Parts: sequence; structure tokens; C-alpha cells
Amino acid sequence: MDIDKKIREELAREQKELSQTQRPDASLFSMLGDAYKGRLGGWMVLMSIIAVLLSGLMLWSGYQFFFVVESVQELIRWGVTLLLSSMMQIAIKMWTFNEVNRNALQREIKRLELAITIQGSQ
Repeated sequence: MDIDKKIREELAREQKELSQTQRPDASLFSMLGDAYKGRLGGWMVLMSIIAVLLSGLMLWSGYQFFFVVESVQELIRWGVTLLLSSMMQIAIKMWTFNEVNRNALQREIKRLELAITIQGSQ
């Protein structure tokens, strides 16, 4: 069996796997779910847990900042906590959507590889 035939068979197998996992009209939620099943799925779960914890911290520090604390020193502390937790939340969201984008891009590159291989064999 020559190497070209092996490559074509491997690409066809990958295309079949991709076709089963990815629908042509993938929504944001299905692409996000695919990211949890991907190579970095464990990291996605960890980042989601951290994002939930940061959301709680943001809510608590916002409540403390706007409604409870009266001294200037405490206001600064809760305000800085609110800003930092919201910035960390933004960073986690950016990483998550970059991961979703990376998975979608990788899927499209594999489809192009298969199309080029099929085109080259004809």
C-alpha cells in the first residue's frame, strides 16, 4: 500500500469523524459544547468553575462597595476587588471563546486538507 493511499484513507476517516460531531449549522452553544469535549476539555471545566466563583466575588464586592461600606479605605478595597474580579472574568471569557474559535478553525483546516487531497487524486 503506497503512502498516498494511506493518507487518503486517514483523511477520509477523520472527515467521517468530523461529520458525525459537527453539524453544518452549528450554533454557539453546540460549538461551546464541542470545546468541552475537545483536547482542553478539562481546562474548560476548570475555567468555568473559576468564572462562576469570580461572578460570586463580583456580586459580593459590588454589593459591599455600593451598599454597605462607608469608610474610604474599605471602599477602595472593595472597588479594587470588583475591578480585578471583573477583569479576570473578561480574561476567562476571552480564553473560552478563543478555544471555541481554535476548534472551529482546526475543523475547517481538516476539511480543506481532505478537499485538497481528493482534488489532487482526480
